[in-house]
Amino acid sequence: MYHLRDEFPIVREYVYLNHAAISPTPTFALFEAFRYLYEVSQHGSLHVNKVEEGDFANLRKKMATFINAEPGEVSFVPNTSFGANMVIHGLNLGKGDVVLSDGLEFPSTVYPLYKLAQRGVNVKLVRASPEELEDRLVEEIGEGVKLVSVSHVSFNTGVTLNAKRIAEACRKVGALLLLDVIQSAGALKLDVKEMGADFVVAGGYKWMMSPQGSGFLYVRKGLVPDPPLYGWKSSSTYMEFNAEKFSIEEGPRRFEIGTIDVAANLAMASVAERLTPLRDEVERRVRELSGHAIDVAEDYGLEVITPKDRRAGIVVVKVDQPRKVAEELLARRIVVSPRGEGIRISTHFYNTEDEVDKALVAISQVRGRAR
Repeated sequence: MYHLRDEFPIVREYVYLNHAAISPTPTFALFEAFRYLYEVSQHGSLHVNKVEEGDFANLRKKMATFINAEPGEVSFVPNTSFGANMVIHGLNLGKGDVVLSDGLEFPSTVYPLYKLAQRGVNVKLVRASPEELEDRLVEEIGEGVKLVSVSHVSFNTGVTLNAKRIAEACRKVGALLLLDVIQSAGALKLDVKEMGADFVVAGGYKWMMSPQGSGFLYVRKGLVPDPPLYGWKSSSTYMEFNAEKFSIEEGPRRFEIGTIDVAANLAMASVAERLTPLRDEVERRVRELSGHAIDVAEDYGLEVITPKDRRAGIVVVKVDQPRKVAEELLARRIVVSPRGEGIRISTHFYNTEDEVDKALVAISQVRGRAR
């Protein structure tokens, strides 16, 4: 697997530990997108029709295999926010219903809930430490809760939730689980059937290492038959181009209300195809590197916010003035992100222990000057 490091030219310029923000696109995925654009420049609609054959059947199959879903359960979406809104506003929730999330969430999974509050839905946010978050969420999943909307891996603490446990708690009360996997897809091996989530959504530009504009939405078969938004591709008869004739599409295209970013999603599907046989190895390496980051940080006397026993690829190290510290690291060509109370280090499988060490040495050196 390490030979894939050659697919990332960025390593020749930077110590890049910022995959939880944006991943560099590997050359094989870049060329997949470029090949499509080049063929369109040469053959126009003839090539577009070839790629779209069977409603993107080939792409759906690759993504479905990657997360252990059925191709008919996978839609392509431009970002996490779009997919989350399709689900949240497609459930016909109303006055008295309760939707549950938490105060540490990225806004993509929370802000759409506030629109529901305008029609009487009770939006409840759990507030807890990273270590206690999962237990608190499970405790709050009771009668009246219709939807739980949370991240599999937290963007600002790195804590990983046991999706299966939360899904089981949801089933006991008839609630549904929407899981934002943008910080785990591509880093951890995802099995939607094993996790038990009803909806899974992610943009492709983080750990999936794909261009912005790519993304996928998994909707368990039988759910949200009538999406909240319609577009020309929402109709089963869309190729008739008849404005007076409409019948809702029953397949996954019903969530793709218009033309998708084909080049970006071709790149994402190529990443999924390349990583599918390596999923166990990728997860092991990602966790190995994040564990190394925690160990080294603690050796330097740094406070680590991320619980070691619930980590994925994100490690957050507490510092004063994290933005200033991140700027100092960038001056050394080390790319990380300031998030919350600290510096977020997010290592992918192709990173090395030496790169992690360089980042933590730099943090330990500059943290005092940033006060």
